[in-house]
Amino acid sequence: MLSKIKHMTKESNLASCYQDLIHLFISVSHKSSVAYFTCLIIFTWFLKDYIPLWILSPWALIHILYQVLRFYFAAKYKDKVFSSQDKISFQKIHIVLSFVGGLTWGIGSFLCIIYAPSPYEYLVLTLIVGMAAGAISTLSPLYRIYLAYNIPMLVLLTASFFYQGDSLHISIASILIIFTVIVLSASWDVHKNLKHSVELKDLYVQAQEELEEINASLEQRVSQAVDENRQKDKQMLEQSRLAQMGEMISMIAHQWRQPLSAITATTGSMSLHMLLEKKCDTAYIEEGIQKVNNYTQYLSTTITDFRNFFKPDKEKTLTSLNDIVLGSLKIIGTSLEAQGVQIETFLESKEEFLSFPNELKQVLLNILKNAQDAFIENKTESPRILLKTVSFDDSVQLLIYDNAGGISEDKKAYIFDPYFTTKEKRDGTGLGLYMSKMIVEDHCDGRVTVENEDDGACFILSLPLK
Repeated sequence: MLSKIKHMTKESNLASCYQDLIHLFISVSHKSSVAYFTCLIIFTWFLKDYIPLWILSPWALIHILYQVLRFYFAAKYKDKVFSSQDKISFQKIHIVLSFVGGLTWGIGSFLCIIYAPSPYEYLVLTLIVGMAAGAISTLSPLYRIYLAYNIPMLVLLTASFFYQGDSLHISIASILIIFTVIVLSASWDVHKNLKHSVELKDLYVQAQEELEEINASLEQRVSQAVDENRQKDKQMLEQSRLAQMGEMISMIAHQWRQPLSAITATTGSMSLHMLLEKKCDTAYIEEGIQKVNNYTQYLSTTITDFRNFFKPDKEKTLTSLNDIVLGSLKIIGTSLEAQGVQIETFLESKEEFLSFPNELKQVLLNILKNAQDAFIENKTESPRILLKTVSFDDSVQLLIYDNAGGISEDKKAYIFDPYFTTKEKRDGTGLGLYMSKMIVEDHCDGRVTVENEDDGACFILSLPLK
């Protein structure tokens, strides 16, 4: 028995106990004490006339002292956060106390058999069996304490019935052996279930803490990733716009070539006229000066159009698809016409909506420039671009058709991906259509799609009116 107690108080075993099981044990201690004192009162009341007072009094005093110490340690450890050493100390104390309590009840069964007449031993049998069964709900959270209390109590009770020697008491003793095995097994099952519940609770709390940490870090990582993506998109937008500047210079050259040639021709004609004519023709000179003024005004307007295009839109402004189409054609129209591209417009949408007109012009210029490059690459005869605007109840659409041969099906799914280009690497950055899609869908809350139509491609820009 002592070796069993020594094994039960081994520190490595005691330290592994869960704190919640100790708190559960403490919380139900008062119920156990009520039952304990009730049994003590019944025992002493019925057997006070048979057991000598000098034996009964110390016996009862040990029980009272046991319960007082239980109350003291329950109060001491009630709200304590247990360290490993605290767990060891608490369980060692209660194993010893419970062993003393159980041993005292076992001695009580022998006192009854020795001093009291039959059938008082059945009263003791009922009390001890009841306490052993009731202890399943109060002592099972800490199974070693349950064993320390019940084993000596039930073993001595069984031994006392064997001590009687008659067949009836021996039969009851045999049943007590079976009862002991049953209650020990039942208490073990209760202990395992309680321990499993505590483990599940700990796992749940741990999972919640880990989830909160993950959520906190995820929120931070998402915020960081969003900031990085925004910065990357901003850089890509700048890169795309810088790439377009080279194309814009070419367009400006196309825009200026004709008026500059006209200015040169006009001033040359005026100089020749002044050399050949002895008398200055004032009307002719004024006409020439007016032509030069008109041409220079056209050049100034062209510069204004390009300068406004490169101004970033800070806030949404009222605009219409028709204005965007006409503004874009002012920039690239001359370049397309110089290449022999026929431009047809069907501007049916006059609805105004809040958006970023300069960014939408950039989208349209990207698409038109891609069509222009496709005409050259495919050597398209009679190149043609058709621009059509349409109004619906809650949206407007811009359709851009060309007859450059369309987009192959294996490439159509990727044309809006960043750095994907159908041009030679030296000619394309792969950012134009990607940025166009980002502008339309992310900035302007619209949608851009592409379909192959007959002998070319059709880009469709849909934008909400509200």
